[in-house]
Amino acid sequence: MKGLPVVTIVGRQNVGKSTLFNAILRAQSAITENTAGVTRDVLQKTVERSEFKIPFTLSDTPGLDIENIDEISKEIIEIAFEHLRNSDLILHVIDHKDLRKYDYKLIDLFKKDEVLKEKTVMTLINKVDTEQDEYDLEPFYKLGLNELLPISALGRRNFDLLYQKINFFLPDKIKTQEDPYCKIAIIGKPNSGKSSLLNTFLGYKRAVVSDVPGTTRDSVSDQFYFQNHKLEIIDTAGIRRKSKTGESLEFYSYKRTLHSLGEADVVVLLVDAMKGLGEFDKKIFGEIQELGKPMIVAVNKWDLVPEKESNSWKHYKDRMEGKLSILKERPLLSLSAKEKLRTHKLLEEVVSLFEKSQKKLTTRQLNDWLSKWGGKNKVQKASNRPPKVYYATQVSQIPFKILFFVNDTKLFPSNILSFYRKSIVKEFGLDGLAVEIELRNRNEGKEGRE
Repeated sequence: MKGLPVVTIVGRQNVGKSTLFNAILRAQSAITENTAGVTRDVLQKTVERSEFKIPFTLSDTPGLDIENIDEISKEIIEIAFEHLRNSDLILHVIDHKDLRKYDYKLIDLFKKDEVLKEKTVMTLINKVDTEQDEYDLEPFYKLGLNELLPISALGRRNFDLLYQKINFFLPDKIKTQEDPYCKIAIIGKPNSGKSSLLNTFLGYKRAVVSDVPGTTRDSVSDQFYFQNHKLEIIDTAGIRRKSKTGESLEFYSYKRTLHSLGEADVVVLLVDAMKGLGEFDKKIFGEIQELGKPMIVAVNKWDLVPEKESNSWKHYKDRMEGKLSILKERPLLSLSAKEKLRTHKLLEEVVSLFEKSQKKLTTRQLNDWLSKWGGKNKVQKASNRPPKVYYATQVSQIPFKILFFVNDTKLFPSNILSFYRKSIVKEFGLDGLAVEIELRNRNEGKEGRE
């Protein structure tokens, strides 16, 4: 398929590149004998598997070794490097049991080459076949690599995490110039002012505005520009309580609204200032939280609140946070769609939150933070053993999820996880995002499933 992202496997001869290539393909396309230089051509296959969010082209380059260069080897190296420069993700394979001079040369090249230094390179320490092997990786961690993952291509060790990281580094979809920079879903109860807000952003009447609850029965979307960004905004059908019958109009409106949420990059939950935060608003909040979407809570119709004083918003905000404490960690603002009050500020918050959600923290950044922060000295002990994080890596953006490999997941109750989460948010400027931490025992799930 044309236009697919390209993932290229590279490394010196006989480190297990072809075994990795075949394992990802679930095929036997490349020769895998233990003889250096067996694979002489660049092999390319399209990967379409349920484990990956989009198809991609997987390239297996010949084993690179510049110890003994003849004319054929020189041509092979030039072709391989041309493939690397056109790759979206590079998987650099090295042998856990046999780190050589050329491995260092490749690592140095990835850091200094004008094109390659801009590429995402994930270094795979292959032939980590046992748990003991995984405890003996100190020399590799000293190489200063951004992304490092111990695997066994033959035994499928850590392949679940490998697939997560490939998904993480590849785009969610193949974008075109026509695609918007960010998709925004406006959601809330009927008559909370969603259509008025949409019309305010667009500058003309796109959706029907009425005081009759539920006027918008379907999701309405349109595009506009803000700060040189093309944004697409979706005015969803007002969420009512789920109908007991699966046949009603409200039921289908509800289903379409959930679909719109799935498509959105940022969600604006609109609350009617005159009605305040009710139980059903909390349920809507929970639906959005479940999806892990970046979210802003906007209190609309602020112009209708009577007898406002300078501290009115603070008192109102405090009451909302008292009803739902997690709001303290989410952007919360007041506005009036009808009077165009702070609608510009809302869009600024949307763009800011979206850009935070697109951050990709390197494994090196996270583990440097772990070493510097020294969380083991600050968190409370959950038992006679202190909770310990051996290794951290980001595995997704939406939801913004960090995977911790730990000594025992039982030593990480919610209060300790909250402590780690708040430190991550502060360290990397992620305020307003719902950062998730997934725990995994260090010895858990090592063998891959095929």
